[in-house]
Amino acid sequence: MKFKINYAIRLLFVSLVLGVLSCGSEEYPDVNKYDESLGEVKSFVVRPGLNMVLIEGVIDDPNISEVIIHWDNQAESVTVPVSDGSISVQIDNLQEKLYVFEAKAVDAQGKSSEIIRAGTEVYGATYVESIKNRTILSSSLEESSLSISFALTDETSGILGTELIYTNNEGEEKEVTISTNRDLLNISDFMSGSTLKHRSYYMYSPLSLDTLYTDYTNHKPFVLPVLQNAAVPYVASETSGRWGTLGEPWITNDAAKNHGGLGGWDQKNGNIFNLESGWGSPYIVDGKIYQVIDAQPANYRLTVEVLNTNHNSNTDGAYFVITKGNGGLPNVADVETAPEVIGYQRIGAAGTYTVDFVLDESSEISIGEVATQNGNLYCNITSWSLGLAN
Repeated sequence: MKFKINYAIRLLFVSLVLGVLSCGSEEYPDVNKYDESLGEVKSFVVRPGLNMVLIEGVIDDPNISEVIIHWDNQAESVTVPVSDGSISVQIDNLQEKLYVFEAKAVDAQGKSSEIIRAGTEVYGATYVESIKNRTILSSSLEESSLSISFALTDETSGILGTELIYTNNEGEEKEVTISTNRDLLNISDFMSGSTLKHRSYYMYSPLSLDTLYTDYTNHKPFVLPVLQNAAVPYVASETSGRWGTLGEPWITNDAAKNHGGLGGWDQKNGNIFNLESGWGSPYIVDGKIYQVIDAQPANYRLTVEVLNTNHNSNTDGAYFVITKGNGGLPNVADVETAPEVIGYQRIGAAGTYTVDFVLDESSEISIGEVATQNGNLYCNITSWSLGLAN
């Protein structure tokens, strides 16, 4: 891991410094000559913290009563009593920099052992201000299924993970954690309309005393609009024989109701969406069937599955159209020029139709079909769906 490599480099740097210091007797002269017969501080560990360090050591000689620790070129010192063969002391109010600590054991007669050294980088405000909450790149909520995409992390920064708190469908607060090696989080029981919050946590190094947390950031997930009554078997609001009118939330204008005041719903093919003209029924001029939904800013893709159609022979035109606002669809002649149109595709042969469009602000949008059919024409649509474009 980069984090481990980075920490190893820090340790190597400290070791090199200590090696130089250990050899440089002129820079660090012994204050007291040491007694070779006296036991040493066998373990001497310095753990960094926020403007402080914790020093711990193990003593192998019962005659040693205390350990004297110096730092800052021996300008500062602390005397630590030995308890049960070990020492532990916290040194506070340190600056954010590299420290080298020297320790020597002392017995009741004042004899001292050989000096040993250990060092660490103490962190402070500069490091704390540098840690950032992991960024949410995007989120998508469909009913209670939430997908969240996070930005990649720089593991050399010391980031360990990110905590996320949300409300589930039962109204309970839940906490989940995403590790640094994952960038996608899926939640299956998110309460629609609620807001989540997240924060990231860091350790400066594996020996650090503190786990540092960023402030929480609130995030309201992107809600992907869902088209309703949008697939076979379509629900009709009214039927008579083979024909009917599509039920809510579809809106059907009078021009599309060319089967005795009904139109757009066809009992054939499993109750399908079908705007059909001719074969004894009136032709259609600017027949429109659409629904209005609320949508947030995003790059969208409308997908329409057409089972069969003969609109490739329709010289007047039929279109799948998306407009901004709740005013419905333009007439066929205006589809390609109307300012409210943000996406369209002309209908030709059967197959899958995709219409990509961009919504730059939260708004209602109208989605549907508009057609002029001066002949025996039809278009059997099995489904409509709305997703995000790549």
